[in-house]
Amino acid sequence: MSAARPAQAEKKGAELQVGKRVASEASNAVLNAISILKEMVQDFREQDRFFKYKAGIVGGWVAISLMSLVIACPGRSIETTSLGARVTVLPNPERPTASPSLTVTNTDDEPWENVIFVVNGKYRAIVEKIDAGGIFTLTPKSMLSPDGAMPSNERFINAEMRTNAGRSELVREGQPLTQ
Repeated sequence: MSAARPAQAEKKGAELQVGKRVASEASNAVLNAISILKEMVQDFREQDRFFKYKAGIVGGWVAISLMSLVIACPGRSIETTSLGARVTVLPNPERPTASPSLTVTNTDDEPWENVIFVVNGKYRAIVEKIDAGGIFTLTPKSMLSPDGAMPSNERFINAEMRTNAGRSELVREGQPLTQ
C-alpha cells in the first residue's frame, strides 16, 4: 500500500521556478507521511487484542494528561499594571450592586514602599508598605481629601498608585488598566 506517485515528479533543475520546486517537494513529503501512517494503521490492525488494549490504555493516559494540562493552565496570563499590580474595581459587571472598593494585589517580587493612592484626582490614601503578594483594599472610608472623606456612594472612576519604584495608573473611567 502506498500513497506515493506512480512515477517520480519531473525535475528540471534550475529551469523550474523556486515556488514550484518547493511545492513539489512539500507534496512529496505529505504523500510520504500519508504512506507511513497507512502502514502504521495496517500494522496496528494485524496486532493481537492485548496489544490493542495496551495501546488503548496508553492513549487514554495521554488524553487524560493533555486534558489536565489544558484545564490547569489558564488561557491567558494574569494581567497587571506596570508596577505589577493586579486591580479589581467594584462595582463591576459581575457584581453591579457591590459597594465601591478598589482591591490592589502586589504580584511583584519586591514590596512596595511609601505607597500613595490617588483616586478621582482629589482623594488620597497613604500606605507605608505592601509586601510582595500582599493585598490591599481601598474603600471610600479610607480615602481622604482636604475637604474630608470620600462619599460612600462615589465610585472609583480614576485611580493612580505612586511608590518609591514609580507610578502606575490603576483605573481609568471606572475600568482597571492592565498591560
